[in-house]
Amino acid sequence: MITDNLLKNRNFSWFDVEEPRSEDFDTLSTKFNLPYLLVQDTLRPEHLPKYESSDDGHFIMMRSFDSDSQEDSTTVQELTRKIALFITPDRILSIHRVQLDYLRKISDKSAKGEEPKSLQALIHQIVLAIIRTYEDPIYKLQTVYDDFETDVLSKRCEQLDLTKIYIFRRQVFVIKRILKQTNDSLYRSRDLWEEYPSMLQDLKENIDQLYFQLDEISDNFEHLFQLHFALNDERANQVMKVLTVFSSVLLPLNFIASFYGMNFDYLPGLHSYSGLGWVILSMALTSIVTILIFRKNGWFKGPRQYE
Repeated sequence: MITDNLLKNRNFSWFDVEEPRSEDFDTLSTKFNLPYLLVQDTLRPEHLPKYESSDDGHFIMMRSFDSDSQEDSTTVQELTRKIALFITPDRILSIHRVQLDYLRKISDKSAKGEEPKSLQALIHQIVLAIIRTYEDPIYKLQTVYDDFETDVLSKRCEQLDLTKIYIFRRQVFVIKRILKQTNDSLYRSRDLWEEYPSMLQDLKENIDQLYFQLDEISDNFEHLFQLHFALNDERANQVMKVLTVFSSVLLPLNFIASFYGMNFDYLPGLHSYSGLGWVILSMALTSIVTILIFRKNGWFKGPRQYE
């Protein structure tokens, strides 16, 4: 569906195309004099953000976050929606397959008389709205990380959900990749912003801020993952320590019992009425000495607490 000029401004116009069919692209290519190969690029669902320029104008392919995506989505196509912008000195044409709320909000503001003063101002509003669609998912990723951190540091679980970890890391990777590609595309489009460098700088600063937040989440998660393994290793060490203490205490007793269990008639104290008492006493003393040695070396202290 091709929407006519969404602006009342006579200096430039904005045409929006939603849910285009294959036959519509031939009409678009003819009506708006668009390069055929660039029009074909808009049909490819896997296309990442890019920028191209020609004698007729500029072409920007971007991806916004899809608010309707599932929580277990892990691919670019599942997490984002593509939008193509064809820009000439007096016109901007936006093409997308589904309704995008941020475009509707910009259009509504223009209908109320809050129109952008220049074509670059309109592009700035659209691109900035695309970038800000990633704010909520990044906040949700931060919340997921906080849950991981609580589980690890409170020692509520010895094993984390591997599926949840995979989804988390994939989503962080995909969003970082899209933001980086968007930033690179904006850098290559600096000729478009030659008269408005502050607008380009504002867009880059917004992307950098989101990218740094994701980078921090990613780094913190890697450190948390290493801490999780370290805590599990310490739990295993505590178990081995308990087994070692029991084995060390019981080993001398087992030796004494085995010694007097041999089939010989001549063993020290075998035929003595006090022999049993001496054997029991030696066993008790051996156990007490062994326990005191372990206690002196601090083996009976609890595990170190992490706060």
